[in-house]
Amino acid sequence: MSAKLKVSNVKAVRTRSRNARVSNEGMRSGRSQCCNRRDGAVEGIQEAGQDLSNLFCHLRSPENAAKLVRGIRCRNRKLVNSLLGDNCEVVCFFHQGRYACVRIACVFGECCDVRITFDICVSMGNCNNVF
Repeated sequence: MSAKLKVSNVKAVRTRSRNARVSNEGMRSGRSQCCNRRDGAVEGIQEAGQDLSNLFCHLRSPENAAKLVRGIRCRNRKLVNSLLGDNCEVVCFFHQGRYACVRIACVFGECCDVRITFDICVSMGNCNNVF
């Protein structure tokens, strides 16, 4: 008997040996060609700086700040996400001592080369008693 086996979506995998060496080809005046490529992480950091600056400037408004505090205290993911913008989202809510907190993750860059996470904590209080 003989059996036929059909295999699809197979990719060849190349592995590097333990003793791989870096080639000096393409070196120009002490710099390799990869130095001329744009670094997505650098561009992502620049984008993050601009977007996060705008986000926190947006929170200077008493109405927006009150919405964020209410969203954190009431654990309202939809409200907090609406204040964050497209690059950021709520990861989770938690308590830390006498504070109600939200963990936020933001992704930046053309290929999501930069991920920034941060926490915002506010004193506990009545969820609806803000502003």
